[in-house]
Amino acid sequence: MPWWLQPVAWMTPASYVFEGMRAVMYENVFRWDLLLGALIVDAVYIGIGIALFFVAFRWARRHGKLLQQGE
Repeated sequence: MPWWLQPVAWMTPASYVFEGMRAVMYENVFRWDLLLGALIVDAVYIGIGIALFFVAFRWARRHGKLLQQGE
């Protein structure tokens, strides 16, 4: 992968998982640092997703875009 694209690849949790599996298969070593990196990236993305959901929900509520489905 080109040098300028490598930081973008490390922003995905899959790259940590693939590197960890490569270490297990070729070196017989479990890399805890890669697992921790994947969990951190996952937590950041989940946090961003929750924040965006609440921003969108607040905007929809303020502008009356939510459906009223009361019984």
